[in-house]
Amino acid sequence: MRRLFIKHAEPLPLLKTGVGWGEPANPNDLARCKPPLSGFVPQPNLRCTGLADRQRGASLVMAIFLITALAALGGLLTQLLVLGSEETINEWYSAQALYAAESGVAWAARDISAGGSGGISNGVVLTDRAWMSTTVSPVSIGGRTLYTITSTGSAGGVVSAPRAQRRIVVQFMP
Repeated sequence: MRRLFIKHAEPLPLLKTGVGWGEPANPNDLARCKPPLSGFVPQPNLRCTGLADRQRGASLVMAIFLITALAALGGLLTQLLVLGSEETINEWYSAQALYAAESGVAWAARDISAGGSGGISNGVVLTDRAWMSTTVSPVSIGGRTLYTITSTGSAGGVVSAPRAQRRIVVQFMP
Protein backbone atom coordinates (compact mmCIF):
# COMPACT_ATOMS: atom_id res chain seq x y z
CA MET A 1 0.00 0.00 0.00
CA ARG A 2 1.33 3.26 -1.02
CA ARG A 3 0.69 6.44 0.93
CA LEU A 4 0.37 9.76 -0.74
CA PHE A 5 1.55 12.86 1.12
CA ILE A 6 0.60 16.28 -0.25
CA LYS A 7 2.71 19.16 0.87
CA HIS A 8 1.45 22.71 0.31
CA ALA A 9 3.94 25.49 -0.22
CA GLU A 10 1.40 28.23 0.51
CA PRO A 11 -1.49 28.33 2.94
CA LEU A 12 -4.93 27.71 1.57
CA PRO A 13 -6.77 30.89 0.55
CA LEU A 14 -9.65 32.19 2.66
CA LEU A 15 -13.14 31.70 1.41
CA LYS A 16 -14.44 34.92 -0.06
CA THR A 17 -18.09 33.99 -0.04
CA GLY A 18 -20.27 32.11 2.35
CA VAL A 19 -19.32 31.30 5.89
CA GLY A 20 -15.64 30.85 6.49
CA TRP A 21 -12.88 32.34 8.55
CA GLY A 22 -13.37 36.11 8.66
CA GLU A 23 -17.10 35.99 8.02
CA PRO A 24 -18.99 34.59 10.99
CA ALA A 25 -22.60 33.57 10.44
CA ASN A 26 -23.41 34.93 13.90
CA PRO A 27 -21.41 37.99 15.07
CA ASN A 28 -21.49 36.62 18.60
CA ASP A 29 -19.82 33.41 17.42
CA LEU A 30 -16.19 34.41 17.88
CA ALA A 31 -14.96 30.82 17.48
CA ARG A 32 -15.17 31.20 13.70
CA CYS A 33 -13.16 34.41 13.89
CA LYS A 34 -10.00 32.72 15.09
CA PRO A 35 -7.24 32.59 12.50
CA PRO A 36 -6.13 29.24 11.09
CA LEU A 37 -3.24 27.54 12.79
CA SER A 38 -0.97 27.85 9.79
CA GLY A 39 1.63 30.61 9.69
CA PHE A 40 -0.35 32.89 7.42
CA VAL A 41 -1.39 36.38 8.71
CA PRO A 42 -4.81 37.49 7.43
CA GLN A 43 -6.03 41.06 6.98
CA PRO A 44 -8.01 42.32 9.98
CA ASN A 45 -11.74 41.89 9.74
CA LEU A 46 -13.65 44.35 11.94
CA ARG A 47 -16.65 42.06 12.23
CA CYS A 48 -14.49 39.44 13.91
CA THR A 49 -12.76 41.61 16.47
CA GLY A 50 -13.87 41.42 20.07
CA LEU A 51 -16.33 43.81 21.69
CA ALA A 52 -13.53 45.62 23.53
CA ASP A 53 -11.68 46.26 20.27
CA ARG A 54 -14.80 47.61 18.56
CA GLN A 55 -15.51 50.01 21.40
CA ARG A 56 -12.01 51.30 21.85
CA GLY A 57 -12.18 55.00 22.79
CA ALA A 58 -15.75 54.85 24.09
CA SER A 59 -14.47 55.14 27.66
CA LEU A 60 -12.62 58.32 26.78
CA VAL A 61 -15.75 59.89 25.31
CA MET A 62 -17.76 58.85 28.37
CA ALA A 63 -15.10 60.23 30.71
CA ILE A 64 -15.01 63.58 28.90
CA PHE A 65 -18.81 63.79 28.98
CA LEU A 66 -18.89 62.89 32.67
CA ILE A 67 -16.20 65.42 33.60
CA THR A 68 -18.01 68.14 31.63
CA ALA A 69 -21.34 67.31 33.27
CA LEU A 70 -19.79 67.31 36.75
CA ALA A 71 -18.07 70.64 36.07
CA ALA A 72 -21.38 72.18 34.96
CA LEU A 73 -23.11 70.78 38.03
CA GLY A 74 -20.35 72.16 40.27
CA GLY A 75 -20.70 75.60 38.68
CA LEU A 76 -24.46 75.53 39.21
CA LEU A 77 -24.07 74.55 42.86
CA THR A 78 -21.54 77.34 43.37
CA GLN A 79 -23.98 79.88 41.94
CA LEU A 80 -26.76 78.57 44.19
CA LEU A 81 -24.53 78.84 47.26
CA VAL A 82 -23.52 82.40 46.40
CA LEU A 83 -27.14 83.47 45.86
CA GLY A 84 -28.19 81.73 49.07
CA SER A 85 -25.51 83.47 51.11
CA GLU A 86 -26.44 86.88 49.63
CA GLU A 87 -30.08 86.30 50.57
CA THR A 88 -29.04 85.30 54.08
CA ILE A 89 -26.96 88.47 54.46
CA ASN A 90 -29.86 90.62 53.23
CA GLU A 91 -32.23 88.92 55.69
CA TRP A 92 -29.73 89.56 58.47
CA TYR A 93 -29.51 93.27 57.59
CA SER A 94 -33.31 93.43 57.41
CA ALA A 95 -33.60 91.95 60.91
CA GLN A 96 -30.97 94.39 62.21
CA ALA A 97 -32.92 97.32 60.72
CA LEU A 98 -36.14 96.05 62.36
CA TYR A 99 -34.41 95.75 65.75
CA ALA A 100 -33.00 99.27 65.35
CA ALA A 101 -36.49 100.62 64.56
CA GLU A 102 -37.91 98.82 67.62
CA SER A 103 -35.11 100.32 69.72
CA GLY A 104 -36.08 103.77 68.43
CA VAL A 105 -39.71 103.22 69.48
CA ALA A 106 -38.63 102.02 72.94
CA TRP A 107 -36.27 105.01 73.29
CA ALA A 108 -38.98 107.50 72.30
CA ALA A 109 -41.59 105.93 74.62
CA ARG A 110 -39.18 106.02 77.56
CA ASP A 111 -38.19 109.62 76.76
CA ILE A 112 -41.86 110.73 76.51
CA SER A 113 -42.67 109.00 79.82
CA ALA A 114 -39.76 110.88 81.44
CA GLY A 115 -41.12 114.23 80.16
CA GLY A 116 -38.92 114.62 77.05
CA SER A 117 -39.88 115.19 73.44
CA GLY A 118 -39.08 111.61 72.35
CA GLY A 119 -37.29 112.60 69.14
CA ILE A 120 -33.86 111.26 68.22
CA SER A 121 -31.89 111.45 65.00
CA ASN A 122 -29.09 109.14 63.85
CA GLY A 123 -29.02 107.20 67.07
CA VAL A 124 -26.43 104.47 66.70
CA VAL A 125 -27.34 101.05 68.09
CA LEU A 126 -24.05 99.40 67.12
CA THR A 127 -21.27 101.46 65.60
CA ASP A 128 -21.44 101.34 61.80
CA ARG A 129 -23.88 98.41 61.88
CA ALA A 130 -27.37 99.78 62.57
CA TRP A 131 -28.91 103.15 63.34
CA MET A 132 -32.34 104.68 63.80
CA SER A 133 -34.16 107.96 63.63
CA THR A 134 -37.48 108.69 65.33
CA THR A 135 -40.05 111.42 64.98
CA VAL A 136 -42.87 112.05 67.42
CA SER A 137 -46.18 113.76 66.57
CA PRO A 138 -48.36 114.65 69.60
CA VAL A 139 -52.15 115.00 69.27
CA SER A 140 -54.43 116.17 72.13
CA ILE A 141 -57.54 114.05 72.62
CA GLY A 142 -59.93 114.91 75.47
CA GLY A 143 -57.27 116.41 77.69
CA ARG A 144 -54.78 113.61 77.11
CA THR A 145 -51.95 113.47 74.57
CA LEU A 146 -51.66 110.71 71.98
CA TYR A 147 -48.17 110.40 70.57
CA THR A 148 -47.54 108.88 67.15
CA ILE A 149 -43.98 107.55 67.12
CA THR A 150 -42.43 106.86 63.72
CA SER A 151 -39.11 105.05 63.93
CA THR A 152 -36.95 104.16 60.94
CA GLY A 153 -34.21 101.59 61.46
CA SER A 154 -31.38 101.15 58.96
CA ALA A 155 -28.58 98.61 58.71
CA GLY A 156 -25.63 97.80 56.49
CA GLY A 157 -23.76 100.10 54.15
CA VAL A 158 -23.46 103.76 55.14
CA VAL A 159 -25.95 106.24 56.59
CA SER A 160 -26.60 107.77 53.17
CA ALA A 161 -27.10 104.37 51.47
CA PRO A 162 -28.14 101.56 53.86
CA ARG A 163 -28.67 98.02 52.63
CA ALA A 164 -31.93 97.60 54.57
CA GLN A 165 -34.51 99.92 56.14
CA ARG A 166 -37.57 99.18 58.28
CA ARG A 167 -40.15 101.67 59.53
CA ILE A 168 -42.44 101.18 62.52
CA VAL A 169 -45.34 103.48 63.43
CA VAL A 170 -46.70 103.21 66.98
CA GLN A 171 -49.38 105.20 68.80
CA PHE A 172 -48.51 105.74 72.45
CA MET A 173 -50.51 107.34 75.26
CA PRO A 174 -48.66 107.54 78.61
